[in-house]
Amino acid sequence: MDRVPLLVATKGPLKGRRYAVNDTGLVLGRDDACDVIIPDVGVSRQHARVILHNAAVWVQDEGSRNGVFVNGKRVVRHRQLSPGAELLVGDHAFTLELAPEFSDDPSTVHTPLSADSTEAWPVRPPVLKIAGIAAVGGVLLLVVLYAVGML
Repeated sequence: MDRVPLLVATKGPLKGRRYAVNDTGLVLGRDDACDVIIPDVGVSRQHARVILHNAAVWVQDEGSRNGVFVNGKRVVRHRQLSPGAELLVGDHAFTLELAPEFSDDPSTVHTPLSADSTEAWPVRPPVLKIAGIAAVGGVLLLVVLYAVGML
């Protein structure tokens, strides 16, 4: 894909923020473990997932109570998102845009907020999840090696 798909918040407190949809996709929801955190009682802990598959962007409902909608129609299993399509998660709207792969504009993609930031709604990048999983895996490996007497 020569262009980067961006999920752009168009309605709600996240309005104006842009999230790159990479190979690992994005999870939208209320839980702190989500990539796009939407702390709203109308949003499930893990409400929706936006993924790349076969050079297309897809959205799937993760079993939410209030549903996921694309252009006003409820997503039952999964649905392809086209550029300009409106994605509704609770009272929050997003649209899909395609940006050049290499952009000199640092505001193109929303970056995670620092701990001392006064802004709300932080985004946790997938890289931090992978690093956390790797750290836990390393500790478990050490425990096993110690238990079998190799350390």
